[in-house]
Amino acid sequence: MCRRPRADADENGTDRIFLLATGAAAAATGLALVLSDETEQTVDELLSALEEASGRGAAEGGSKLNALPVIQGLLADQASAGVVLGTTFARDQGEFFDLILELADFAATCFIIHAARCGKPAADTLADLEEMLKEFVGA
Repeated sequence: MCRRPRADADENGTDRIFLLATGAAAAATGLALVLSDETEQTVDELLSALEEASGRGAAEGGSKLNALPVIQGLLADQASAGVVLGTTFARDQGEFFDLILELADFAATCFIIHAARCGKPAADTLADLEEMLKEFVGA
């Protein structure tokens, strides 16, 4: 049997994509909270430093860090992050998928910095992240 190319869209595929984006945002936010605590910065200070570094990259032909409004929205409340994700999806689905990748990259960067700074085994950090995501989903 041959599947239609867009069969997932007919089977709540959009919902799954939004769950992926929300999970990536929650992981990025949780790891940003951990990293800000370890670096003895507020989350706003950490995000501002990352945004500044990203702005320099954008000036040199790099890209602006679009994950920050989602993370900041999630820190404010879940609805704010949902608005940013929904607006991005409605504006440009390609940009939305790029945003998911950027959120995942941001989380990975925080994970790597966290591992280097504290020497905690990666498996322990992943277990902590898994627990945080379970709490997030349960909230």
